[in-house]
Amino acid sequence: MKSPVSNESPKTPGAKRTDKETAMKIHALEETNEALKTLLARGEDDKKLMEDKIKSNVKELVLPYVDKLRLTGLTIEQQTYLEIIETTIKNVFSSFLQKITSKQYHFTPKEIQVATLIREGKTTKQIADIMKVTRSAIGLHRHHIRNKLGLGKAKVNLRSYLLSLQ
Repeated sequence: MKSPVSNESPKTPGAKRTDKETAMKIHALEETNEALKTLLARGEDDKKLMEDKIKSNVKELVLPYVDKLRLTGLTIEQQTYLEIIETTIKNVFSSFLQKITSKQYHFTPKEIQVATLIREGKTTKQIADIMKVTRSAIGLHRHHIRNKLGLGKAKVNLRSYLLSLQ
C-alpha cells in the first residue's frame, strides 16, 4: 500500500496556485530591491551634499581665521602647529584620511598623526619636534605604519606610498 503523501503534478490547481504565489513573491522582492537601491542612492546624494556644505562652511568660516592668526607674529613652533591645523582641516574629507583611519589598517591615533605628517613632507626630526617625542619613537611609528600598510622592508618610499593613497 502506498503512503498518503501528496505528489501533485504541475497541472493540478494546487501547483498552479503555488507557482503564482512564488511569482508574486519574486515580483514583490524585486520591487523592494529597486526601492532599496533608490534609497541607497538618495542616501549617498545626501551624504555628498552634507560634505559639500561642511567643506564650504569650513572654507568660509574657519580658514579665514587661520589666515588672520598666521599674520599675528607667531613663533616658529606656533607657525608649524598652525600649518598642521590648516592642512588637517583641508584634508578632513580627503580619501587619504578615510583610508588611513579605516579599521582595515588598525592605526593608532599617533600612527595616523605620524603618517599625516610624513605625507606632508615632514622629516623624522621635524615630526619628533612637533610631537615632543624622540626620533627613535618616530622611527618605531614609521616601522609600525610600514608593517600595517604591508610594506615591511620593501624598498618603497613611505611618503610616496602615502601620497598614492588617494
